[in-house]
Amino acid sequence: MGGETCTVCCEAVSKYRCPTCRAGYCSVKCFKLHKLEPCAPPDRGTPTVAPTSTGPALKQSEKARIGADYDEEEEKHRLAPSDLQKLDESARVKGLLMNPNMRALLEAVRTDPNPIEAIRALRQ
Repeated sequence: MGGETCTVCCEAVSKYRCPTCRAGYCSVKCFKLHKLEPCAPPDRGTPTVAPTSTGPALKQSEKARIGADYDEEEEKHRLAPSDLQKLDESARVKGLLMNPNMRALLEAVRTDPNPIEAIRALRQ
């Protein structure tokens, strides 16, 4: 995703894409804010662009309140530094990452606009 800006907060670099409309977002918080309004899959053959809002715009105060709730939710899913250290030191994880098939799978998921189809293609 080469440095695209989050389509929700317009501040951070987007690291993820909405599975429905493929809009870029930077965090669980922004994803959940994005999902408050309906989105649709992009038309095939056209470049992915940020969806336009068809519903009523959220007030800044609503976004702030919702954002605070999602900060807490995002924190629940964040790994503790000690867990990250365990992953870093895991011989099993290192072994899996040395596998060229696993590396190809991870790269496909990271870069392909349709990660599920990329996984299916690699499995065949």
